[in-house]
Amino acid sequence: MMIIKTNVKEVVEIIYGSGNLVSDDWLAKRAEQGSFIHREYQAQYQKDDKSEVAIQYSSNIDGYNIIISGRIDGIIKRNNKIIIEEIKSTTKDLTNIDEKLTPAHLAQVKVYGYFYLEEQQLDSIDVRLTYIHVESKQIKQIDFEYKKQELQTFYLQTIKEYLYWIKLINNHEIRRNKSIKGLQFPYPDYRYGQQELMRSIYQNIISKDILYAIAPTGIGKTIATLFPALKSINKRNQKIFYLTAKNLGKKMVLGTAILLMNNGLQVKTIEISSKDSVCFQKNRDCDADKCPYSRNYYGKLFEALKDAYNNEDLFNKETIEAYAKKHKVCPFEFSLDLSYYADIIICDYNYVFCPLTHLQRYFEMGGKYETIVLVDEAHNLSSRSRQMYSGRISKMEINKLKNLTSSIQDCKIKEFDLIIKSIDDYRYMLEEQEYLVIGFNNNFVLLVSSLLSKLSDLLEKHKEIKERNEILPLLLELIRFVAIADYFDEDFAFAISQDKEDFLVNIDCLDAAKFVLRTIKQSILSTIFFSATLYPLPYYMKTLTEGVGENIVIKSPFDKRRLKLILLDRISTKYRNRMESIEPIVDAIRVLGNSKPGNYIVFFPSYAYLQLVYNQLQHHTFDFTYIIQEPNFTAKEREEVIQLFRSNDKTQIGLFVMGGMFSEGIDYIGDMLKGVIIIGVGLPHYGGYNNVAKNYFDRKLTNGFDYAYTYPGFTKVVQAVGRIIRSETDYGVAVFIDDRFLSYKYQNLFPKEWENLTIARDSYNLSETLNNFWNLF
Repeated sequence: MMIIKTNVKEVVEIIYGSGNLVSDDWLAKRAEQGSFIHREYQAQYQKDDKSEVAIQYSSNIDGYNIIISGRIDGIIKRNNKIIIEEIKSTTKDLTNIDEKLTPAHLAQVKVYGYFYLEEQQLDSIDVRLTYIHVESKQIKQIDFEYKKQELQTFYLQTIKEYLYWIKLINNHEIRRNKSIKGLQFPYPDYRYGQQELMRSIYQNIISKDILYAIAPTGIGKTIATLFPALKSINKRNQKIFYLTAKNLGKKMVLGTAILLMNNGLQVKTIEISSKDSVCFQKNRDCDADKCPYSRNYYGKLFEALKDAYNNEDLFNKETIEAYAKKHKVCPFEFSLDLSYYADIIICDYNYVFCPLTHLQRYFEMGGKYETIVLVDEAHNLSSRSRQMYSGRISKMEINKLKNLTSSIQDCKIKEFDLIIKSIDDYRYMLEEQEYLVIGFNNNFVLLVSSLLSKLSDLLEKHKEIKERNEILPLLLELIRFVAIADYFDEDFAFAISQDKEDFLVNIDCLDAAKFVLRTIKQSILSTIFFSATLYPLPYYMKTLTEGVGENIVIKSPFDKRRLKLILLDRISTKYRNRMESIEPIVDAIRVLGNSKPGNYIVFFPSYAYLQLVYNQLQHHTFDFTYIIQEPNFTAKEREEVIQLFRSNDKTQIGLFVMGGMFSEGIDYIGDMLKGVIIIGVGLPHYGGYNNVAKNYFDRKLTNGFDYAYTYPGFTKVVQAVGRIIRSETDYGVAVFIDDRFLSYKYQNLFPKEWENLTIARDSYNLSETLNNFWNLF
């Protein structure tokens, strides 16, 4: 007999779901307020009353042992009667609330009543729905009395429909597991390093551990990570999360899943896209009065889920949009709800690791799912995780919010002026500094929290305000700041900073490793961090999981002789030597561009440095076409630039910024890229936040400069060089310009594949080395 474990709320919400999507994201904060209201109300219970009573009921139906648990808000004894009470907080007018408004509420208390009735062997039971208004604290109670037969019939009808859904899922999982057993590797041969990587991943999952894998581009990382993860699945509720920040990465995983499905694998695979990219509205507004896809979303959800689950295995963006339109449900929220019934979930890092946006059912302690998490391009997660646990308040944005709401009659919110005054007081403390750490100011956080509460109430009452779409993104910043304040400790900085004409109050996370590790330990079976550029490995292990985990380094399958590494070691790119370096850099560009027609990229540490060199190039008549990266390039403009690299038979020189949109996540296949020049060692901007991080890591790990500057900078260098060789037929050159690359520190960081570094003392030596290399091909 198959055992099904679930909870009352999950059953009734999917079967009796109704209601609109929460109109605005920040109203989710009401849950915390609702918990407080619950406790406040329960504190008034009498001596013999009980609150938060755990209950569990087991029944055997159609070959299933169904174990359903829950927590009763209140068991009250009044006038020789026992009343089962369910408490709900609400912002709605109590006069408009009855038992029909939200059927799941009544269903929940009826199920609790039936469980208690069976447990105590009673013939009838009283149940009560208690609604408490959030602001006024007024109470409305709705009472019912049910006979045992009534509740038993209701329960069996509910479970019958729930079982239909569970059987669909179970039958699929049986087919899935059977198909996984018989699944063969989809290629006739393994690429170099693939089997070693796959063995390590499989063993890591079986051991329920953490693995860091440096896996070079070109060995087929997608199939080499996904295949062993699938092979380890053999139980119910096991799922694979494939995390990638790039749309190109999502497409590769989807393509790999389709390949495996064409080879007999039976899985449900879903792609989660950003809310803005799938929204059907021209101007996104989730208020149910304005969006038909938000209106009664929960009343339409179950039918949409059953329809999609019954008829599809691949839930890509297009499929999700098609079913969302058919059932008139929000495509973004539908993708999140559908993900709970998928086997492979392809999404961004934040759905697993961000405290504000993670998929709660998976990543809350004690969840029913066993998740395997594959983190692609894992070198990005170190900085991304710190951003997930950081927040800021902008003076310009507070002023903008004040102006946007000023048109509302009787809108007098004193917190606007109090927050602005606090920021101005901080401004005088800042003086000429760009970033200053101050003590945690709880009063400031409470001011922001109070402002957030008043603005959310304001928008509830004035839904027709025309500035609504401008207000919502600003409110999300307030939410983040208040939420992140709850995490503040010695791993954070409460700081003020200046950004051009704006002044900011920041809660900056200096190290999010303990949060990432906590998520893994609490709710993830196994985590695989993999990338071609996890150099230096100890840095990533420390800043992601506090050094916990195993690691493996897969050697590159490519002939090292196909990548020529040249160091111009007599040029310093340090800030104090920048002006003297410009002409030697121009000369190096001349030599590289003339050595062989093709596309080349010069990677700079900053836009300012790039502009200085470009200005000097204008004084020369080299027969090159220059492509300049601008600071505000859009994704569309990036694609236009990449297209220039695809169709060209002359020499083009791209002047790009290291660590930017052209140095990662792009495959310059074949002749698209002949070589790169790396200007400097990639150090981040000196000072400000980075210096605070340096001091923090000095205290924690002793080598603060390396953790704040050296290692993040060197990652950019490795990424830039990694653009050249993307397949076994590619060949090209990387020219390093900076005397620091010859130091022991940097030589010790070089990947093993970089051992054949050639030193070029001058332009003549560089030209000779390049010509000798090109003549080999």
